[in-house]
Amino acid sequence: MPESKQTYLHIENLTKYFGDFVAVSNLSLEIFSGEFICFLGPSGCGKTTLLRAIAGLDPQSSGDITQDDKVISNIPPSERDFGIVFQSYALFPNLTVFQNVAYGLENQRMPKDEIRKRVLDLLELVGMPEHTEKYPAQLSGGEQQRVALSRALATSPGLLLLDEPLSALDARVRAALRQEIR
Repeated sequence: MPESKQTYLHIENLTKYFGDFVAVSNLSLEIFSGEFICFLGPSGCGKTTLLRAIAGLDPQSSGDITQDDKVISNIPPSERDFGIVFQSYALFPNLTVFQNVAYGLENQRMPKDEIRKRVLDLLELVGMPEHTEKYPAQLSGGEQQRVALSRALATSPGLLLLDEPLSALDARVRAALRQEIR
């Protein structure tokens, strides 16, 4: 008997307006547990807007979003189970690399020794174990991208939203991160 797939993310008739401008129109989709989905399209077609709506950062104008059988359409981002990496990285400039990656874990009140291990493991994975005390302004664009991805992966979220996450990375790091994301 074939294994039935469990729907993890269900979006129904999602529309997002910015004033009179329709950024996303009546989009419906279903993503199953363990699936990887890539949205492709030209600049300005609504890819980032869709990710931000799923995350609750720019709530949809209409439509419903369900994650793991829970309607999340009207709950704040802090109560949703996701990690996100923006094209602009969105690192905290006043925090070190270690503090940026540890941020979500500290908010979850994880024990300090577990935070330290998780952060150091992730920084090792992305090839940056020696950068723990640096600030984002001291890093290249590719290094900032690796820190942002490490921060998104740190909490082991159920849903990982990535807006061009691997574009500035070299081939070796890109291959290792593809494995970690899976």
